[in-house]
Amino acid sequence: MRTTSKFLAVALTASLQSAMAGTIPLNFEDLTTLSKLNGNYHGVNISGSAWGGTSEVCNGDISFLRAGSCGALWLAVDPTQRKTGKLESLTMSIADGFEGLSFLYSGNATLINLSVHVYDAAGAELGIGLTGLTGQSCANYQFCNWSQPITLNFTGLARSVTFSALDQAVLLDDLTFKTPSTTGRLPEPTSVALALAALGGLAWSRKRKAG
Repeated sequence: MRTTSKFLAVALTASLQSAMAGTIPLNFEDLTTLSKLNGNYHGVNISGSAWGGTSEVCNGDISFLRAGSCGALWLAVDPTQRKTGKLESLTMSIADGFEGLSFLYSGNATLINLSVHVYDAAGAELGIGLTGLTGQSCANYQFCNWSQPITLNFTGLARSVTFSALDQAVLLDDLTFKTPSTTGRLPEPTSVALALAALGGLAWSRKRKAG
């Protein structure tokens, strides 16, 4: 009886914890070919100059090196063509919004002109964003020097984030969006009700035996 009760309690706790998890991670490890990302990708809508792909180290098409990672997001109009020489942008948005964002990046030159700006549902910018982020070239790969995790701080509920940089100059990886606790995370009411009913039944059974 104790084992069953403990199991149900753990199951209920896990269900409620998942409701409060509140993060959407993107590591691009499921990508196997170089392709344009346009539309929904693991709950995040991606648009603009965004290509996902795999490192040459992992038999892919992007010349980058990062320990423990094969996939990344390339800020590029079309990496199979010549660089435009201009600033290009990609945008990520979440319908229910997000409250925080962290990411890594790698730039294949010093002057990559990377900027990051977050906007709410009305299109107003939240916080001051990031501008003037620089990169560092590599000897054997286009990308190999990666930033430490960068956390973007702002107040309010954001709807989208835009990354801008010189065409084909930046890779992004390990993006984590902190979402409101209820954003698509609530357990099914039926599941919770059944777990609570089962726990209640066990308590009643114990009380009856004790009597």
